[in-house]
Amino acid sequence: MSPHPTTLLGLVLCLAQTIHTQEGPLPRPSISAEPGTEIPLGRPVTFVCRSPVRVQTFRLEREDRSKFNDTKDVSQASPSESEARFRIDSVSEGNAGRYRCLYEKSTRWSKHSDYLELVVKETSGDTDSPDTEPGSSAGTVTGTEGSGCDAP
Repeated sequence: MSPHPTTLLGLVLCLAQTIHTQEGPLPRPSISAEPGTEIPLGRPVTFVCRSPVRVQTFRLEREDRSKFNDTKDVSQASPSESEARFRIDSVSEGNAGRYRCLYEKSTRWSKHSDYLELVVKETSGDTDSPDTEPGSSAGTVTGTEGSGCDAP
């Protein structure tokens, strides 16, 4: 016995709606910095990129897009939110600038997040600026894969 034509039409329309929904634009990610956006010279900062969907890869870009870092080290911040962390162990003046995130899901890239401005502050005296610890990678973003850039 074959399915009724209206049942078949309903299934086709449902499948078409599902495919159309999957091809829509991905939600924009957000970006933040811990402990904040104004960091004393030599101190660490971590950029946190978040998206409201499960993703495979996050990318942190500098404003000019010539430097970026990708990571597949993505964690689930909640059942409906993914996040990735990009750490700079010891900021330098060269790390100052505007950063933004995007992510990849099912071979498609999202739109960019808003820009976040990182300001590197000069310190007033040696007591505020600790020496870089042995084994740290001053000025580099750690825990990432991809471009091999020194800093995003």
